[in-house]
Amino acid sequence: MAPAMNDFLPQMTSDLVLAFPGFRLYALCAVILVIKMFGVGLYTVRTRSRLKVALNPEDAARFNAQLAATEHPDVERVLRAHRNDLENIPGFLILGLIAVLAGAPVLGLQICFIVYTAARVVYSVAYVKAMQPWRSMTFGIATLCMFALCVMILIRILS
Repeated sequence: MAPAMNDFLPQMTSDLVLAFPGFRLYALCAVILVIKMFGVGLYTVRTRSRLKVALNPEDAARFNAQLAATEHPDVERVLRAHRNDLENIPGFLILGLIAVLAGAPVLGLQICFIVYTAARVVYSVAYVKAMQPWRSMTFGIATLCMFALCVMILIRILS
């Protein structure tokens, strides 16, 4: 009987977390965004490989690449897109979780989560492919979603 009791609390806790309105969509969007970040990171490797350039002597020797003192402009572009992900997505992940746990309106959460995730995916493609005004528009849309999450959190915790 003791092993069954030991399993009860973790199971109850995970069921409770999954029951929070909006949590499943939040979790799905979080996974999509993290996979997208990995994808942009891997695209950096692919771009370096395609250009046959490396910044480190051991990488140049290992991959038969040209040793360079600075990044190629194409690699720099992908790195900027990745850096932007690293600057923006963690804030969304934190705000999204707080909004779910605070009990923000489900419709507002759904709109913010879906629109933010779609905007960040399009943003990365637009950045790598140098597609203006799409890059600026999707960045702005994603920023508005984060601002909306902040407002929903503040309304919920201050009311």
